[in-house]
Amino acid sequence: MDIVKLSSKGNVPIPKAIREHLDLSAGTEFIVSITATGLALTRAASVKTSDEAIRGMLAKAGRTLPNEAVLKARVLSALKTKDDASKD
Repeated sequence: MDIVKLSSKGNVPIPKAIREHLDLSAGTEFIVSITATGLALTRAASVKTSDEAIRGMLAKAGRTLPNEAVLKARVLSALKTKDDASKD
């Protein structure tokens, strides 16, 4: 385990052994997120952002995924319900 120091410009160096092991090079983009124990770096190219991938994250085993029209209807219904409740 290596210890690195945050620079005055907010940069954190990734040790060479880790860069080589993960095949990281200059210009590699990351998504930085907060976790329960600190932060996480995820290579941006490995994150799926298609509608199908996002719905897949929410699906449960043995359950079919709703299509886009069904999702939009559910969201609009939920927003309308929330808006109606806030008027009371």
